[in-house]
Amino acid sequence: MNKLAGLALLGTLITLTGCEDAQEVKEDAKDKSAQMQEKLGDAWEDVKDKTNELKNDESLNELMQESKAMGLDMYDDGKEIAVDAWVKSKEAAGELTEKTKQKAHELAQEIEQARQEHEEG
Repeated sequence: MNKLAGLALLGTLITLTGCEDAQEVKEDAKDKSAQMQEKLGDAWEDVKDKTNELKNDESLNELMQESKAMGLDMYDDGKEIAVDAWVKSKEAAGELTEKTKQKAHELAQEIEQARQEHEEG
């Protein structure tokens, strides 16, 4: 009988200990979650601050403007090369009329003029 009572008492102690452990785990998880939320909030604030710094960074803005200008120049050059290639292909095929040739030449001149104005501006 004493053995049975001892086992019952031991079972109760194990159950109580398990409940306390579960409660501790829940509390620990809750604390960790709060800490993680705080760290995420801090990280988000850092991202917003860096974004604002980058928006107001004059050297970065200048670099972006230069990149944009270079992209426009490359686009204009690409269009000019494409027109030249088209003209040469038509000439080679013997299908280019004088009027079409004149229009292509005018278009090439407009592209060149626009590029020069862009470089001056």
